[in-house]
Amino acid sequence: MYEEKDYIMKMIRQFTNAIAKIMGLKTESKIEESQEVLTDTLKDFTGLNKEVLEVLPYEILIQNVSGSKNTNTVKSLVLAELLNQQADIYEITGEMSRARNLYFKSLNIMINVISDSDNSILKQNQDKVNDLIEKVRGYDIPKESMLLLFQYHELTNNYAKAEDILYKLIEETEANNDLVAKGIAFYERLIHIDPSELKKGNLPIDEVLEGLANLENIGMNHSENHFRNRRLPE
Repeated sequence: MYEEKDYIMKMIRQFTNAIAKIMGLKTESKIEESQEVLTDTLKDFTGLNKEVLEVLPYEILIQNVSGSKNTNTVKSLVLAELLNQQADIYEITGEMSRARNLYFKSLNIMINVISDSDNSILKQNQDKVNDLIEKVRGYDIPKESMLLLFQYHELTNNYAKAEDILYKLIEETEANNDLVAKGIAFYERLIHIDPSELKKGNLPIDEVLEGLANLENIGMNHSENHFRNRRLPE
């Protein structure tokens, strides 16, 4: 156990030093040198080059650095920050599609990890997540990222923001049974929260009840349409 702890502490120190160097070079507009340090750090940390990292799904990258199906929180958060730094460099050099890809990949990893961690991990990384949210604000948001943001805003008690994303998902994608069920479960959880806390999250109890009734109605209509479409012709 102590060997593992020592290894993690050593890795964190190396990572912190690398990030400081990368950011310092970027501040001095030494983008090529910054990229060289980041490329080496990514390679050392993951065993993969940045082109492969851009292609692999974020879930696979979490498994890659964790070394098993059980998520390694520290290593995954390190990876997310390295991808964020790479996205920054792509944005500086005008490679916007590559920047977008890695910003969302970084965001997905961070939300995925903190959602399964204790509250201290959330508090330590909330500013980083919010910073990433600002960075992707001008981009079209993929569905998988929207679902994770929906989860994140509920986790951080920003209930109105969670509701906004829920209805954006319903409007922009097919309102299937799974999505409607997620929305109904969201409102049902909120019903059990103190009304004063709901107000702080900008979603008072009357709006929660209204939202629940609305989604239940959508779910009922969806089920009726699905049943009608499957009926055999007379």
